[in-house]
Amino acid sequence: MKKTKNFPVKKTSKPQTTTTKVDEKVHPKQDSLDDENQGFGGWLRSADGLENMKLFVIANSIVILTTLVYPQLRVIFDMISETIYGTDSEY
Repeated sequence: MKKTKNFPVKKTSKPQTTTTKVDEKVHPKQDSLDDENQGFGGWLRSADGLENMKLFVIANSIVILTTLVYPQLRVIFDMISETIYGTDSEY
């Protein structure tokens, strides 16, 4: 059996005092990017951002598929052109 050590737990929190002052007002930061409706994250969550993201995904998929398929398509087009027009090289 393993022996477990019990470490003492330190309490670092101080008792909270509730003081309410009417004169003190906390103003939100105007340039804060943590707000949900600001910055790139806020734009992406909007309807316009979501629509643009869908277009980006479709366009990126087309580019990737074209890049991957291009060598095979070139071989097929060469085979078709050789059968129609004959070989390009002279022996």
